[in-house]
Amino acid sequence: MDPQQHYAQFDLPFYRDHIAPLLPPVVLDFHAHTWLSAHWRDVAWETDAAGGKYMVTIADYGIEALQADGHTIFPDRPYHAVCFGYPTPVADVRKTNDYSADAGKQPSRFPLLLAGRGLEPIEEMERRIREQGFFGYKVLLPWLGDDYGSVTIEDMLGEAEMELANRLRLVVLLHVPRSRRLADPVVKDGVRKYALDYPDAQFVLAHCGRCYLPDEMAEAIGAIADLPNVCLDTSMVMDPTALQIALEHIDSARLLFATDFPVAAMRGRRVYAADHWVDLVLDGFGYAPSAFRAITGDMHATFMVYEIILALRRATERAGLRREQLTAIFHENGLRLLATVMDGAQLRRHS
Repeated sequence: MDPQQHYAQFDLPFYRDHIAPLLPPVVLDFHAHTWLSAHWRDVAWETDAAGGKYMVTIADYGIEALQADGHTIFPDRPYHAVCFGYPTPVADVRKTNDYSADAGKQPSRFPLLLAGRGLEPIEEMERRIREQGFFGYKVLLPWLGDDYGSVTIEDMLGEAEMELANRLRLVVLLHVPRSRRLADPVVKDGVRKYALDYPDAQFVLAHCGRCYLPDEMAEAIGAIADLPNVCLDTSMVMDPTALQIALEHIDSARLLFATDFPVAAMRGRRVYAADHWVDLVLDGFGYAPSAFRAITGDMHATFMVYEIILALRRATERAGLRREQLTAIFHENGLRLLATVMDGAQLRRHS
């Protein structure tokens, strides 16, 4: 079955029957990428760099491609996205941020600035935010692959960057380091320190603090339960039990729907074996080999983003939440967070 046939015969009916009834009139994705390889120094997976083949996607995923995926996957309603570039050392940060600013000229796109400790002068960062319409930071990952080593939160973002985020009430979208993710005591301490020291900064932990597995979530979630300025985005989290554990400890208003496009536009599902996740993806769609990716034709599969949505439905049901609380995760919660930036000035300017 070719991709168009699969979409017409499987994906679209699945969407109409199982996904569309759960969604609000507008979907807000709080974690989506848009990039061009012309804005990179290297294509990581085409080099011999350690960790370069950790997440092989496509070298060009421009604004138009993100828009097209949003329309394909949510065909009957507007798709809005918080978006940013490729946040690793291969990116030319200035070019990437300029491209994200261009994406943000569309009222349905809310750009984040690639930022890191000492990456740019603070005055330049503030100028960009005010003049180019950024809503905050996507914190740069100072590594490639799954080798997170001994990196700390403080290594990734310094006091100067945090003081600006606190003053302007910026979103700080953070992919936490270290192999044990948010369950690592050093990471917990770093998140807590910054959240308490900078209470007006709006922290969002990408991938639910990278807690894709229930055991990780159970060990990690208590560290942020009492921090109202720390939210979780659901990008690539497809385990209902992990999400249920989160919802049993934090208000559902702190959970933000997110995809990680283009990754979640693949057909398949993220599962886990032993102590690590594995992406099972469907053969026949041109997906390249990648670390922790198993390609098979022996399964039924639709877009990974639908699996995120189904996991949220199952988790909210098990946690005893109301349907309107689930619906809010897909738009209202994220929009409320964006409205805090610069006391709403940035959102008003963007509308």
